[in-house]
Amino acid sequence: MEKSPALKAAAIVGSVFLLLLLLASYGFLVLICLLFLPVRVYFAAHVGYLFIIAFWLLFFFKGKAARRVLTISGLSLVLVTALSIGATFAYEGYLNSIALVDNSNIDTRKYLPFDEESKIARLDEPSTLRFTMADKLPRVDGAAALFPMYSSFVNAVYPQNIPALNREDGCFFFTNTISSCDALYAGRRDLIFGVDPSPYAPIGRSSDELTITPIGREGFVFFTNVQNKVDSLTIEELRGIYSGRITNWSEVGGDNVEIRPYQRNPGSGSQQGILDFMGEEKLVTPPSDNYVFSLMSGIIRAISNYHNHPGAIGYSYHYYASQLMADNNIKLLRVNDIAPSKQTIGSNEYPLTHDFYASSRKNDANPNTQKLLDWVLSGQGQELVDKSGYAKIG
Repeated sequence: MEKSPALKAAAIVGSVFLLLLLLASYGFLVLICLLFLPVRVYFAAHVGYLFIIAFWLLFFFKGKAARRVLTISGLSLVLVTALSIGATFAYEGYLNSIALVDNSNIDTRKYLPFDEESKIARLDEPSTLRFTMADKLPRVDGAAALFPMYSSFVNAVYPQNIPALNREDGCFFFTNTISSCDALYAGRRDLIFGVDPSPYAPIGRSSDELTITPIGREGFVFFTNVQNKVDSLTIEELRGIYSGRITNWSEVGGDNVEIRPYQRNPGSGSQQGILDFMGEEKLVTPPSDNYVFSLMSGIIRAISNYHNHPGAIGYSYHYYASQLMADNNIKLLRVNDIAPSKQTIGSNEYPLTHDFYASSRKNDANPNTQKLLDWVLSGQGQELVDKSGYAKIG
């Protein structure tokens, strides 16, 4: 029996309402997938969603008008899904074709002491300071960028049978800048190597409790894709980029390409470095936690990784960035037309030169902590600073 016009109208209205419901749930599904799930799950979710649509078409709607509306909408969703999946895989391929520079941590396995294959610096003669297992060994820790250097100190001065790296009962640690500072204030470390620990003092504590001794010099550097036409920037231009006032490379002599200014994770030594560099000027807020990655890639990479897009710019410390340059198609920028190098950093000619420090507690009762610090400042200690790729103090 043919349906009355009222029933037909109701069927069409119901079909349109269901279509809107399907579109809303489809949008929610896409949003969840794009934000939190990898591409293969994103793909599977689309396929599953299409099966749900087919189920509704086949079993719940008999009216020709309703089925016609739903069939057209279903075909439209199939087309949208196909285009979306194709765009996702194409974008993933594009991202994979760009060098990813992992800024997160140094590979400590390559710089361990007492290992013939280690890449650490070594003295040409026996150290003038040698601890034994009978001594109360200073517990050392520090920043990622300085790990190869202070590992070379351990190799020269400590006995070979100390506990392995990061053992709770040991004396040789690698965490990071903020964690090593916390451990020093808490009395779990005796000597840490890194930036000035003053900004990392826990609430209620003060850097007045510490002895902060310069032991070498490093340069704060900026780097870009090697194909970028810009080779040198002024301090003012760099602050303009990282404050958001300068947004295109054409404003500083480059191509008409959007600038993608990468930042590091809060608490890292280099993030403190950019904050110090900016001075009174406010650091631009990244548009998202995964700045250069569209929502299609999901939140799967931290901002501490520098994705080498043509418009990208990042920052680090000279030694660390020099290690990152290999096979990553990046170049270090000159600042005020001075190229960063161990020589220009050591002479303070490079404008973004900073001391780095060995920090200890003033109330440290272990006399070997001061002995180790004195040795680091001696000719042999400074030789290892130099051989490790940093500029000596003084």
